[in-house]
Amino acid sequence: MSHRKFKVNSLLRVGAIGLALMTLSTISLADDSDRIKALEKEVQELKLRLSNLEAPQPSPNNRSKAFATKDGWKSLVNWRSLKKGMSQDEVRSALDEPATVRATGAFTLWYYPNRGNVTFYEERLDGWTEPR
Repeated sequence: MSHRKFKVNSLLRVGAIGLALMTLSTISLADDSDRIKALEKEVQELKLRLSNLEAPQPSPNNRSKAFATKDGWKSLVNWRSLKKGMSQDEVRSALDEPATVRATGAFTLWYYPNRGNVTFYEERLDGWTEPR
């Protein structure tokens, strides 16, 4: 083999090896980038959860008294202070006793005059419709 062919073959091998290394490093960087993005997202979600846990939480008794007015279900202020996940006692303290109660499986529906209603799922407030 001539010296010139040897140099050409050597250059081709070096080039092929270099190309292979660049391809592998690019793939590796892409994998690292995806992992970093996923980890950053997880850190942000954990920070949000932590800040929610660290925020002062009113006790159920204080929360009920804070928004209930003496008008019960007649007051839109009371309806608009409802929050998903409230207990039946919290809703009762805001709206007073319902006119009718229907329970089917995990759902309980409370009906108030003027088409107002409250829906509980597994004894927690799931939704409501203000009276008209």
